[in-house]
Amino acid sequence: MANNNSPWIAQLDSYSYPNLQQDQQTEITIVGGGISGVVTAYFLLKNTSKKVILVEGYKLAHGATGHNAGQLVSYFERQISSMVQEFGLEMVAKAQSDVNDGWSLLQNIITDCGLKTKFADFTGYAGFQDLDSIIVHLENNRYANHARIDLEPLIVAGESGLANQIPTLYEGLYSIVPHENILSLLETEDRRFIAALSTRKGVMNSAFLTRELAHYLVKTYADRFNVYEHTHINEIILDQDRGELLSGPYKISTKQIVLCTNGFEKFTITNKAGEEIDTHFHYLIRGVVGYMAGFVEEHINPPVAISYLPRGLYSNDSAYELEPYYTLTRRTVHHDGAKEQSLVCVGGPEQRMHNTTDYVQDSAFPASAQYEIDAFIHQTYKFAPKGEISYLYSWHGLMGYTPNGVRLVGFEPANKVLMYNLGCNGVGLLPSIVGGDRIARLINGEELEPSIFDPSNRADKVQ
Repeated sequence: MANNNSPWIAQLDSYSYPNLQQDQQTEITIVGGGISGVVTAYFLLKNTSKKVILVEGYKLAHGATGHNAGQLVSYFERQISSMVQEFGLEMVAKAQSDVNDGWSLLQNIITDCGLKTKFADFTGYAGFQDLDSIIVHLENNRYANHARIDLEPLIVAGESGLANQIPTLYEGLYSIVPHENILSLLETEDRRFIAALSTRKGVMNSAFLTRELAHYLVKTYADRFNVYEHTHINEIILDQDRGELLSGPYKISTKQIVLCTNGFEKFTITNKAGEEIDTHFHYLIRGVVGYMAGFVEEHINPPVAISYLPRGLYSNDSAYELEPYYTLTRRTVHHDGAKEQSLVCVGGPEQRMHNTTDYVQDSAFPASAQYEIDAFIHQTYKFAPKGEISYLYSWHGLMGYTPNGVRLVGFEPANKVLMYNLGCNGVGLLPSIVGGDRIARLINGEELEPSIFDPSNRADKVQ
């Protein structure tokens, strides 16, 4: 088995785009060929008449976009209550509304371009083991109620006795149900899980969407869109009203640069028209390597997306510092031309990386991570295989975390030639789509109201 054998990349075609072989001039250059970069290209090409170049250091969709857990979610890893304290209720409510719009934006892209990519959309769940975690989400619901944001229904096991411990402040924001109801929703017999939160979730192969959309854009906008793979950017030079991207002996001259990356690329940024940018960008983004594994069930179960949260998860509000938790994603697949089967993907073990240049995408899958995933499945998943699990896939991916746990979307304050649509923060698929739409509207000259995603809000130092 390959060291980083992702089920999402296994479905991709083998087509390769050329690398940069001569100097180019364009109006907009996008750096990063994952879902963020390609979707940003889509909104720019559809809503402007500008010429766009997209450059990718390796292959489209083969980075984090091809090495994730496959879940679509429209929530933040960071808690609403703490974001309200930082940005105010109105801005947080608008941000949540924008992320919720990611569902319709995704469907519109698929319909508009006639793509074959499918995604399942359903009610997913998160399971809790302790009162403190329940209180955190009740506090989120309290703020959501004030802001008229859709609440995430929370149910608590009557047998747990927690009803007498939950402050009256949260009355009406949760329901008491039999414990067996919660275990059924979480597909577990582990009675430590005493509460469950329901929210809109989905599953999708983001790598397949990214490749398919890129092929469509190249064909449809052949006169003003080019893609270059295996084109590593060494340096970005910013001037007053334009920039240059250097890749080996070649350069791209451009009016606007949009970074749609993990934030770990090994290039420098020279700003001739303002203050230094490197310390505001590269060294603030931190990484988490997530380890995942997948196996096939012979029987067919409907798609699911479930999170199993440990005790003490929210002892630290930083999204980067959250305790690791397990996710289980199930979707229907055709494996090796056989009948339909259910592919179950589980992720949980993590490694935090302060020096993200140490991450090697083809590094071996650690035996310790495999052991931990095995133990979780056998202990928690109701439909776990008996005995040894035969994994078809085991893979890992690098997620970029911003200092404040909020995606960066918009103009670099020190030079507006540079823009960002980056910061996975553990929940990157739908926010990257929302970010692409916002980038296109900003470049089109729309006056958008201030947002928590504005780069001007980011912290100046790692917290």
